[in-house]
Amino acid sequence: MNAGFPVLKARTVLLFAAVLMLAGLVPVLYFVALFVWQISALFQAGSWVPLPATLVFTDHSLPFIPEFPWAAHKAVVFVLDRLHVGLVPALVGCAMTALGALSALRQMAAIRAQRQRTEDRLRRVRDYRREGAGDTVDGRREPFIGAGGIPRNANQRVA
Repeated sequence: MNAGFPVLKARTVLLFAAVLMLAGLVPVLYFVALFVWQISALFQAGSWVPLPATLVFTDHSLPFIPEFPWAAHKAVVFVLDRLHVGLVPALVGCAMTALGALSALRQMAAIRAQRQRTEDRLRRVRDYRREGAGDTVDGRREPFIGAGGIPRNANQRVA
């Protein structure tokens, strides 16, 4: 009953890794869709439509970026003005997809190893049944450390 638990656990983690990969693809595809829309707008209207990350902070929310004494406010605004609005979610999505892919590969290897162990165990059982007792002294095929067919009291003198 407990022999199938590692495979079940690995398959469950594999399912969650696949869901993580799909969830990571969503922001990446969002970024691609925004960029394709910008390119299509360039061909249709003849001008580039900028999508800076400051669009996230519209409607009077830009003042909520804290002002630091070393003029970080202007630096943050400068960076956000040049950063594409979909780039940060796309980078997070790439990290999620990579994490999901690594986890999926690891779980597939664990499932493959468990399946190989099961097949080896069943193959040995079939070999034992097919060949019977075997050709060794005590009927074992695999190495055995022990007396192995020598009587227990062989070292004792007979009086």
